[in-house]
Amino acid sequence: MFQQPSAGGERVSIPDLLGSLVLIWVREVREGIATPYGEKEAVAVDLHVLDGAHGGEKFENSLIFQGGLIGSLRSAAGGEPVLGRISQGTAKPGQSPPFILLPYSEQDAAVATGYIQRMPKSFQAPVAEAPAPAPAAPAAAPLVDLSALPAEVVALLKQSGAVSA
Repeated sequence: MFQQPSAGGERVSIPDLLGSLVLIWVREVREGIATPYGEKEAVAVDLHVLDGAHGGEKFENSLIFQGGLIGSLRSAAGGEPVLGRISQGTAKPGQSPPFILLPYSEQDAAVATGYIQRMPKSFQAPVAEAPAPAPAAPAAAPLVDLSALPAEVVALLKQSGAVSA
């Protein structure tokens, strides 16, 4: 029913996760975070490591400062989780190679789907409700003995198409 307050997010060491399949829920993009290197932008995430040396580890409400990853994650804020494998891109002259997310494979998607299905229901995204059943067709009108009606009424009913000839 209740949870204890958090002491804050755990630090994610992206270099330690190189090559790992990760599932990332992006909470928000934060700007103007004071760091020893000046104000920086970061994404606040819940990152779940699905394989590799740190498989099974979770980093809740953590900040990612790597520019390459921020670019890959920014548009996912508040939406569906991002699945990818942490890798490194090509370095610009005089810089270290950026950390990036490689696209996932069908096998990676199967691993992530199984992982999500094993999570507590309270953490899983809501499942779309099944559509409501179609309303029942109205009951057929009772059959009327046309011979009991005056000939003029029967003629009008046949003319209007309400009864077949």
